[in-house]
Amino acid sequence: MIDQLTIPKQIDTSLGPEYNTLRTEGMQHIRDLASAIWTDYNVHDPGITTLEMLCYALTDLNYRITLPVENILAVDHDNTTSMHEQFLSAIKILPGYPVTPDDYRQLFVRIDGVRNAWIKKSPHSIIANYKQPDGKPLLRYAKPGEDALTGKEVKFDLKGINDILIDFEDFPELNGDDAKIKAKQDDIIKQIKSVYHYFRELCEDLDQVKAVENQEIVICAEIELQPQADPEMIWATIMFNIEQYLTPDITFYLLQELLDKGMQPDEIFEGPVLDFENLQGIDTKFAKQGFIIPSELAASQLRTEVRLSDLYRIIMEIDGVRLVKRISFGFCGCTAPQSEVADKIYKSNEWLLCIQDGHKPVLCETNSSFTFYKDVVPIELKKAEAQTDLNQLRKDWQDSVEAKKIVDLPVPEGDYRDIAHYETLQNQFPENYGISPLGLPDTATTEQRSLALQLKGYLLFYDQVLANYFAQLSNARILLTADDSIRKTYFSNTVNGIRDVEKLVDGYAQWEQTVDDVIKETGQDNYPERKNKFLDHLLARFAEQFNEYVFLMYRIYGEDYQRNIIRHKVNFLKDYDQMSICRGSGMDLYNAKTPDQQLVNVSGMEKRISMLLGFSNYKMQQLSVEDYLLFKADALHYNWTISQLGVVKFKGNANYLKEIDAYEDLGLVSVLACDRENYRLSPGPTAGKYVYNIANSAGTLLTLNDMEFSAASIETEIAFIIKFMQNDFKMEGMYVIENILLRPPFDYTGDDSTHHQFMPVCLDPNGVYCEPLDPYSFRICVILPGYSVRLRNTAFRTYAERLIRTETPAHILPRICFIGHDQMVGFEAVYKDWLAAKHIAVSTDTPIDPVLNSKFIDVLEKLYTVYQQGQLSDCDDDTQETNPIILNKSSLGTLQGGTKNNS
Repeated sequence: MIDQLTIPKQIDTSLGPEYNTLRTEGMQHIRDLASAIWTDYNVHDPGITTLEMLCYALTDLNYRITLPVENILAVDHDNTTSMHEQFLSAIKILPGYPVTPDDYRQLFVRIDGVRNAWIKKSPHSIIANYKQPDGKPLLRYAKPGEDALTGKEVKFDLKGINDILIDFEDFPELNGDDAKIKAKQDDIIKQIKSVYHYFRELCEDLDQVKAVENQEIVICAEIELQPQADPEMIWATIMFNIEQYLTPDITFYLLQELLDKGMQPDEIFEGPVLDFENLQGIDTKFAKQGFIIPSELAASQLRTEVRLSDLYRIIMEIDGVRLVKRISFGFCGCTAPQSEVADKIYKSNEWLLCIQDGHKPVLCETNSSFTFYKDVVPIELKKAEAQTDLNQLRKDWQDSVEAKKIVDLPVPEGDYRDIAHYETLQNQFPENYGISPLGLPDTATTEQRSLALQLKGYLLFYDQVLANYFAQLSNARILLTADDSIRKTYFSNTVNGIRDVEKLVDGYAQWEQTVDDVIKETGQDNYPERKNKFLDHLLARFAEQFNEYVFLMYRIYGEDYQRNIIRHKVNFLKDYDQMSICRGSGMDLYNAKTPDQQLVNVSGMEKRISMLLGFSNYKMQQLSVEDYLLFKADALHYNWTISQLGVVKFKGNANYLKEIDAYEDLGLVSVLACDRENYRLSPGPTAGKYVYNIANSAGTLLTLNDMEFSAASIETEIAFIIKFMQNDFKMEGMYVIENILLRPPFDYTGDDSTHHQFMPVCLDPNGVYCEPLDPYSFRICVILPGYSVRLRNTAFRTYAERLIRTETPAHILPRICFIGHDQMVGFEAVYKDWLAAKHIAVSTDTPIDPVLNSKFIDVLEKLYTVYQQGQLSDCDDDTQETNPIILNKSSLGTLQGGTKNNS
């Protein structure tokens, strides 16, 4: 059985072998190898001296290896920025987009003017009448309490539709001005909608945002106070504490306060996004900062009942209260004088009040009465002073909330050590060896000087090996960084402090480059292989892997794809905070975006899947307008071009007998063109002009370009092309359409047999239907260009489909279509109009154009997957076909739609 390699949980942080241990082991090694010819092991022996110097240098290396990791990774300038590039801090990697109702509530309660908020399922159902003359079910929204007619109709509930209830603050600064309060509340509702849609989960949508309704409670009590108690402050404290019991405010904490409570960082940062300063594409300001304890937030749900025993406890816990003589409560609604109301409440003898669903209990200050005594003497309450004390308690609470701020958990920065610096061990030898900085005396003979130089040259080998070790350790930061700009994984260094070094090393000024060249020429630094291993380690930190994708790309493109895999992994890691936190989010259809923000306004799963499939980007772009063209060069051959804004950048060799071979080389060139190392320059027909072409790893030219450039401009042109190929080349992409967004407005009452606002359902005239019947709830349509270079490949398409199903949230059912070019043209034309109309409808709370919505539904329903043309062979033919017929994965005709030139 093969042992599995694992990282031990307990790491030995003690120093490795030190000087004495190394010297002892070295002496034993000498005895084992050379005891027959080497018998003098005393300290005066030159060999022993050399051993001791090496042991000293290794001890120094060992010391530096066991430095704290943050010291090894530290840099000499702007260390804070460097550490944050190296590691994702807690605030960036631990939170995520909201998933649970309490996650959304954490965001809503941070908006100024919101005391509390709740998000609940909106109760909407659809009834399908399957007894229609044309056999097509007729759908309509069910009225509240309406049931389906047996034998004629079937009913299903819509899921993923939410209502938001808001508990507004009192706004004392508005002095009871109803118009100003209404305007303030309307502005808060807009902010609530903005936050919801910005963080909206895939396949969910918002129905209503409204203020929670109040249910007033009257409390009457007779309370005996301590002799020294302040009645006005006692009254204010009772009122404030009862308010917090009925509708509690959310408590905010500082980071240190939660750490002092014993909470771990992963607990503190669990929940929705907290890095509000870096949110783009949303104007809402989160006024209330600070951390929220999830259990406390969960406990602040709308109260469903109020118990008299709880009120008794709250009052008795206040300092200065001696006894609650009598207490009772009931619902408000009486306009009688306060004394009559109190008498009625005391006679009611209620001990439990049940609150209506969707209401919040509030204290009716007008009819509630609290009578205070000291011993048997009634105390007259100074109402104005008591109200001032209550207002001050409320202000103190608000001030404490505003004082709490969110701060990130500090990343250990360490102290910079010049770990790479290495001084030759030759300077530690006794001076009589003649190799120290003092050198030999002027009286030394030529032979002595030659012997000293020989010893220096012999020791320089060990010096160089040690210097390289120190350099490698110093560059651990680069090895473990998602960066492809420094293309080596073995690092060298110069040896400092050697006297007369120019007599030992030819070309001393290029010493380090010479060592790098030796490493490269000997094949020690296989950069693509080793860098991929380092990147795999970084991916494994987040439980991510590209293994199947790598194997598949090797199968299609071979060794030529190695560097591109590095680029895909680097891009994925650089954007991992976004890949991680928004993986279940939907498109934002509410907030206004800049053009650049709108380009990346796509669902989280689109971002993640695009990166995992190696797409050049996840921007929203027109996939029916390709940047490449495949065409018939002549009667027998195919050829292709790659263009940017109509200008040809690459031309194929025009010698492809099979269309699939032309596509494979086109795909390979699109990959190799992302890396400068794959470009080859050659003189053009015009004197002083040059052309560029792309070569594979074997040196074979894959392009036959004739565009000429001057020596001064060709590198600029190549850099421009590389940037285009890496970031904007349109070869692949995807769309994710959420069915829930296609539903008609809930007040729609039209005749759907003519308006066709509902999506079709799989329901026959006998009432038999396919599961799930509901075409809206947690359903998406994933659309990809089945005609693109890689998605034509059966193996890659199979992998892409499996990846999409794996990455789609478990509760969502995807319909995946690899469509043809003609279908993509029709789809994108309607989708562009529908998306613009939907954005206006959502942001203005108006219904979308029903004709356009119906048209888009019709286009979606008619999409289907196309397959590449397969090739049938005779059973006796042993020739291996590139594209054989595969059941359910091949077409006997040509690929639907073909490829068009849109340059």
